[in-house]
Amino acid sequence: MRTIETLSVQERTALADFQRDGRAAMPGVSARWTLFGSRARGDAEPDSDMDVLLELDLERLDLATKCCLRQLAGEVSLKHDMVISLLLVDREQARERGDYAIFANIREEGIAL
Repeated sequence: MRTIETLSVQERTALADFQRDGRAAMPGVSARWTLFGSRARGDAEPDSDMDVLLELDLERLDLATKCCLRQLAGEVSLKHDMVISLLLVDREQARERGDYAIFANIREEGIAL
C-alpha cells in the first residue's frame, strides 16, 4: 500500500500547500483529508488529476465555504501544474451517502493526509 512518503515531491508539496491554505480558510474546523484515486494507487499518468476527499466536521457546509475551498484547490492546481479534484463532505452528507461505493473505495485505497 502506498503512503504519503511514496508520493513525488511535487505531489507532497501540492497537498501540503492545499492543506495549509484550507486549514487557514477554516479556522477551528476539524477535517479529515484523504488522497484517493490513481495517485493513491500509484497508477497515475503524468497528467492525472489528484483526487482529494475532504470530510469536514460541520453539520452543514455552506456555499461560501465550498466556493472558498474549490477556489483554493484551483489556485494550488495552477501553482503546481496539477489538477486537484475536490470531493467535499459534511456530516449530513456523510450520514446520507456514507454507504456509497465511492466511500468504501476511498477508505480501502486512500492515503490519509
